[in-house]
Amino acid sequence: MKILDKFLSSVIAVLVALMVLGCCWQVITRFILNDPSSWTEEFLRYALIWLTMLGAPYAYGQGSHLAINVLTARFSPKGKVIDKIFIEIVIMILCVTVFIIGGIMVTANSAGQISASLQLPMQIYYVCIPISGVLTLFYCINNIVNDIKEFKELKEGK
Repeated sequence: MKILDKFLSSVIAVLVALMVLGCCWQVITRFILNDPSSWTEEFLRYALIWLTMLGAPYAYGQGSHLAINVLTARFSPKGKVIDKIFIEIVIMILCVTVFIIGGIMVTANSAGQISASLQLPMQIYYVCIPISGVLTLFYCINNIVNDIKEFKELKEGK
């Protein structure tokens, strides 16, 4: 998982840097050269989409996702682990059905469409959805393996 974390953080950092450069270029061409760049707005829009779709699994893998634990705070240690496993299974189902299967369908439906300014196939933009689902699925599997180990340790300790 460390290799995946390092890869994702590097890609995210490159995307942020490219977005900053693109935004600066747009400001320079619009306000200094009085001839706005035609491609930067579209590039920034799709770079932000990719950044979001890659950032979500990365944040999830780091445990930085939103969690409301008002009810689970009262669970026993074993109950907390069982709850974490249940939540991971629900997230896996969501990833497979919505992100992977749905993302593949959306990507396939965009075949033949070309973006307005960059003239790139729209599939390049939509393929980030199933990629995000697969990455989140990897993190879910890793979390479940770790949770099962934790549950076994709790079971043996008692």
